[in-house]
Amino acid sequence: MTFKKTLVIIFILFWIALAINPVDYRIWALENILVVTMFPLILWLDRRYNFNNLTFLSMTVFVILHLFGANLTYNAMPYFNSVSDFFGWQRNNYDQLVHFLFGLMLFVPFFEIFYHQGISRKLSYLIAFLFISSVGGWYEVLEWLASEVFCPFEQKICFDGLTQNDMWDAQKDILYAVIGSVIALLIHINWGTKKGSI
Repeated sequence: MTFKKTLVIIFILFWIALAINPVDYRIWALENILVVTMFPLILWLDRRYNFNNLTFLSMTVFVILHLFGANLTYNAMPYFNSVSDFFGWQRNNYDQLVHFLFGLMLFVPFFEIFYHQGISRKLSYLIAFLFISSVGGWYEVLEWLASEVFCPFEQKICFDGLTQNDMWDAQKDILYAVIGSVIALLIHINWGTKKGSI
């Protein structure tokens, strides 16, 4: 069995396990809209562009981390409470960690997609960075729209759950994704140049 097929099986097992008894089925269903569209897209893109194993691993791990957020809710991730307590944070920052990892772990896959189109390396880096930034922004807009549609009579509860009473939550989420993508860019420029990879 190939490495990628093993990762797909691991992902499916995680999805089944984390679909059982989620904290809130409405949140789980909303968050899984992203999963049921993203993971098949990853498989299709891999068939077309043949991502390297490390790239495929980073995408799989990212989606699994999102599954944990869907099952346990991002704002009350119990496995992250000790980290929050250690740093003295007033809120659970698991959602912001995942936004950071979105930029860090998905920058290279986006870069590879654009690079395989025959676009130059430098321009592919720029497009991947802009793509991460725009997706991060649009995700926040869609999150707000979802709260408007699915929680019209519970706006206070939805606001507390999505932002944890942080009025700058959306801006911070976008910033963390941008920071993650910049770090990935710098690592890839160094590593890619020295190793001769794409």
